[in-house]
Amino acid sequence: MENYFELVSQELLNQLNRIKVYVKKHNPTIGILTEEIVRSFLENHLPKIVSVEQGFILNSEGKLSKQCDIIIYNSQIYAPFYRINDVVIVPEESVIAVIEVKTTINKQIFHDVIDYFKSIYDVTLARKYLFIFNSKDINNINDYFDSYKHEGDYQYFDHDTFLMLPDEITGINESYHLKKDYVIVDNDSMGYTSYFYTDSQGTDINALEQFYLSICRLVEAHINNTKKVYGRANYYNRELAQIRVIELFNM
Repeated sequence: MENYFELVSQELLNQLNRIKVYVKKHNPTIGILTEEIVRSFLENHLPKIVSVEQGFILNSEGKLSKQCDIIIYNSQIYAPFYRINDVVIVPEESVIAVIEVKTTINKQIFHDVIDYFKSIYDVTLARKYLFIFNSKDINNINDYFDSYKHEGDYQYFDHDTFLMLPDEITGINESYHLKKDYVIVDNDSMGYTSYFYTDSQGTDINALEQFYLSICRLVEAHINNTKKVYGRANYYNRELAQIRVIELFNM
């Protein structure tokens, strides 16, 4: 059953690769297609208790989020407040995950993404994912974190600002799946770790497989809060080996 996740992730990779064949130089189109492919894939492969759509999140204090590329929310229990065509406004308590999709990444785009997720954190505590279609090496991502301009004189991440960052970062081409984690390098720190399956280091399929599996587990954990189920992720037991880390701040 382990092969299920690899085969399904290969389906997602094939769809993404078709974009590269037919659309080569028009980033807005690539971005729209990538969002639609990831949305459609998750909609088809996640339990029907959730919906996968684009739109906004509204909390009980009346705060409205910025527009979200992908919102995964419990549509069985919670109806959207508002819908027009494919765009919804959903209650904060219904939201399981928010995914921001980027065609490519550089320092300014990455800093804008951090600001975006800070604004999302003000509205919902749902899990935050960054999906990069044409990513840069992990060393570049590390530099983007280091060069981020913080408010005030203290120019480092801390426990509070760490909570506002994306929980997981998936990169394609320069392929990895980063997760917030406890990091041991020279010091005991908090940051991100990147893992790979022993037979697929640095591959697109490795990154997509971990991305999909993470969301499956998240949705199934949400379902288990209301109804005990034996989730699809329970069939999965491939082992991971650590490959790279990003160290942000000391404990």
